[in-house]
Amino acid sequence: MNKVYVTAVVKDVPAEEYGHYLPPMKARRMGKLQKRALVTALKAMEISGIGEPDAILNGTAMGCMEHTLQLLNGLHEEGETVSMPTAFMQSTHNTVASQIAIFTKNHGYNTTYSHRSVSFELALQDALLRLRAGRLRTALVCANDELTELQRQQPRFFGQLEVQDRSEAWMLSIEPGEHPLYELENVKIIHEKGAEDRAEIQIKPL
Repeated sequence: MNKVYVTAVVKDVPAEEYGHYLPPMKARRMGKLQKRALVTALKAMEISGIGEPDAILNGTAMGCMEHTLQLLNGLHEEGETVSMPTAFMQSTHNTVASQIAIFTKNHGYNTTYSHRSVSFELALQDALLRLRAGRLRTALVCANDELTELQRQQPRFFGQLEVQDRSEAWMLSIEPGEHPLYELENVKIIHEKGAEDRAEIQIKPL
């Protein structure tokens, strides 16, 4: 069974760094979360020296809310005949993982987990199991969610779901490389009757 190393962790890259990773013409066509997610992923690839991971996995509780709300508002105000292909394409939960793969021309394993507050941990667990089994050598695992103004103003419409405004990317590898951060030992998803699922990530600093 392979050991799994975390070779890069990147969180919420400042907007002033976007130009280093995204051409302005491409960035203009993306929503806020897409840009944050893509830049965070690209920086993790740069730091780790792994430009083409074997897999891209994303965890998101609610996906690209900006475009989901645009789509729903359009349907409400103008009916089902309204044509909003851009909003529709960017409203799906797998938008971000797909965008990273398209931008980097990556044709490997690509999936998205959406299970409330443990979405990222489920993606991380999937990657860990595949790496340990030798089915992958490297994996980019991301967490991406956004809070819109509507969510902040009217949280009751979104239930008790705790969503963070967040973009994070971890690069995992079965090879430690020159400067590994941690060994990823385990990811546990804890189910308790009547309670929100929770997760425990077990890492060993190196």
